[in-house]
Amino acid sequence: MASTSTQRATALAFLDSFDKLDGDANIALRAPNCRHTMAPTSLNFKPDMTNEQWTAHLNSTKEVLTSFPVMAKEIFENGNQVTIWATSEANFREEAKDDEEGVDWTYHGEYMFVLLFDGDGKIERIVEFLDSVKVVQVGALIERAKRNLKARKEGAS
Repeated sequence: MASTSTQRATALAFLDSFDKLDGDANIALRAPNCRHTMAPTSLNFKPDMTNEQWTAHLNSTKEVLTSFPVMAKEIFENGNQVTIWATSEANFREEAKDDEEGVDWTYHGEYMFVLLFDGDGKIERIVEFLDSVKVVQVGALIERAKRNLKARKEGAS
């Protein structure tokens, strides 16, 4: 079994991979059969995403975000489990924003990640608890940004 310091380093690398939306770096920390669940279920995310599905999800945000730094507030280690209480911010691409009055493009989220490790020190299960109010807000901003980019591309044609 990997030591807790190794698991802590892996947990911090997991968070770091969000900064540049680096799917390859994120997946490199995971076991091939890793499952990623985003909760609560009321948010209707795909249950138990595979590594491939998670990569597609993460890559879809690159279209409108330059980065998504996730910072640990506290890390709790217990055997083969690391739990991280974290905050984040979404940094939208300037070309994806519009200047409509009343639209606030800042986003700060809060999360709890539960990472379960296999005997080789790879993450085999992730349960991510999201701030459901904030994630709905950022989801609306992401969709708005995608529409803005699409409109700009169509306008340039």
